[in-house]
Amino acid sequence: MRMIFFSLASISLLAACEGIQLNSSVLNGRDAPAPSEPQDPMLQPAPGIDVAEADPTMPAAPSFRGSATTVASLGDPSVPGMWMETPLVAAEQQALIRTGRNTEAVVTLKPVPGAESGGSRLSISAMRALGLPLTELAEVQVLPAG
Repeated sequence: MRMIFFSLASISLLAACEGIQLNSSVLNGRDAPAPSEPQDPMLQPAPGIDVAEADPTMPAAPSFRGSATTVASLGDPSVPGMWMETPLVAAEQQALIRTGRNTEAVVTLKPVPGAESGGSRLSISAMRALGLPLTELAEVQVLPAG
């Protein structure tokens, strides 16, 4: 129990730290020149790559139906709520998840890129509600809510 507490405390402290700037005057580095224009945060395609715009007439991706099994690990512990990040969905929606221990919880499924066979990440609240150990992988079944 102490080990889990110290591990989570260490993760929390490290997450709050900002990266050290090697060019700062504190480390006898040179200050970086200020950019003359605001930088565009959007990634630009490589030269020669065709880019298609999203078609607004296309229907939205279908919501999750049926059931699926995925392997889940602990997600970002600083994000509150009952959620699971998974490549099984294309848009946020509610779902019931069930473990092999027959514990259940209703969570919000959040889409992440990747193959449907890829793993998922559960919030710390969802893992606690399901009685899952925070340091292990868990196989969960995802079912439509309602």
